Amino acid sequence: MTGGPISLEEYRKEQLERPAYLQNSHAARCNCHMLHGMSRQLALGATVLATRKRSPEELDKLIQQGIKECAMHEVGHTLGLSHNFRASAYYSLDDLNDPAKTAETGLGMSVMDYNPVNIMPSDMQQGDYFSQTIGPYDIWAIEYGYKPLKAATPEGELPELAKIAGRSGDPRYAVGSDENARGIDPDPLSVRYDLGNDVVAYAKAEAKLVAESWPGVVDDLTKDGEGYQKARRAFNTLVARHGEVMFGAARYVGGVYVSRSHKGDEGAPPPLVVIPADKQREALALVEEQVFSDRPFGFPPELYSYLAASQWDHWGVSPVERTDYPVHETILMWQDRVLAKLLSPLTLSRICDAELKLSADEDVLTAAELLQRLTNSIFAETNDFNAGEYTERKPAISSLRRNVQRAYLRRMSQLALGHTSAPQDCETLAYVELAGLKKRIDTILAGDFALDAYSQAHLEESSARIAKVLDATMVTSP
Repeated sequence: MTGGPISLEEYRKEQLERPAYLQNSHAARCNCHMLHGMSRQLALGATVLATRKRSPEELDKLIQQGIKECAMHEVGHTLGLSHNFRASAYYSLDDLNDPAKTAETGLGMSVMDYNPVNIMPSDMQQGDYFSQTIGPYDIWAIEYGYKPLKAATPEGELPELAKIAGRSGDPRYAVGSDENARGIDPDPLSVRYDLGNDVVAYAKAEAKLVAESWPGVVDDLTKDGEGYQKARRAFNTLVARHGEVMFGAARYVGGVYVSRSHKGDEGAPPPLVVIPADKQREALALVEEQVFSDRPFGFPPELYSYLAASQWDHWGVSPVERTDYPVHETILMWQDRVLAKLLSPLTLSRICDAELKLSADEDVLTAAELLQRLTNSIFAETNDFNAGEYTERKPAISSLRRNVQRAYLRRMSQLALGHTSAPQDCETLAYVELAGLKKRIDTILAGDFALDAYSQAHLEESSARIAKVLDATMVTSP
């Protein structure tokens, strides 16, 4: 759901591990998984409607709209249309929920996108759940492929076809196909399961939606006489949606807007535009607040007693390994996934490249700023440590924070040691960040603080780990 491998090394490895007949094939890259994704979106919509105690008729509306969008999408494929994952990036969130607008165009400019269920927080206007008509891009693409042209030869059709294609600069016709929506691609607007022209604003809305929905997953989804399996599925659905949209926001960091218009197309932007630094910082601030902090995951302890696993093994469910809920594992998976994106060699390379791609008087999010911010937010406890009565049950550093801090140290250690393909400037920056962090940790350990056993062990081990990295023989990138 997040686009596949996010580093060039992982992407190349995946391509090499494909069967020979699929390597570099169009079919391997451009399969359609709309139906599978739609099932996940309907699950999310049904979960939210249940927690809001909506009527069965409203659930029927959700399902019927989803089926219609899925049918339009697949018919588009039969007519030769490819995916367009940029189509959802036209409307603002307000316009997305204005039926007067979406009745004419759908939620996006094409039904060939993979759109999520459009369900807003309770304090926002709610429009259609899914597109209910084809979009302007679909009409334009069909015109190009099927319009009868009065020409004696195929070559004679080219001038008229060029006129049609020349309208690509119209924002309604923006396109981003499978080749633009891989994990390694730079445009945060050419992705699956996003909505609106501002992915950061959408992620904020989705985070609010999740926060107001999870308190009802037990009582609102479980009837008397039923097991609690629905509660676990609903909870997983909400946690996954939170992680997916935060990963989408993280794509702004080091991101580049991509246009496939040609020279001379009216109104067309340049093919590559570095995302403004302020927008990247806004995305980074959201990730710091919603992913690296433990506050969004402050679920009441009693909730976990009701997240029962299903023992029914069938094609519609994934097998469950742990009957109890793996809370640390689940949350860390999303935290580390976002960290992997922010610290991937490809992201860091794009950030460093941006310093040359923009003039010296333009604002840029630098690699130095990124690493400094990540260190300060992920290890915020070490910035200004306060004395307190800490115990293993009320630790100085929570277990969720200790986990993400370890994940950050592992990735920064690999970076500082030159074990990645990131720019060498980033290796030296990581080295300096780790050295500064060790000083802060050592100051706490040397202070007159009564730490709990967990935090004490965590800080001592972190300091020792950093010391080994700093003392190790540096292996430079090739």
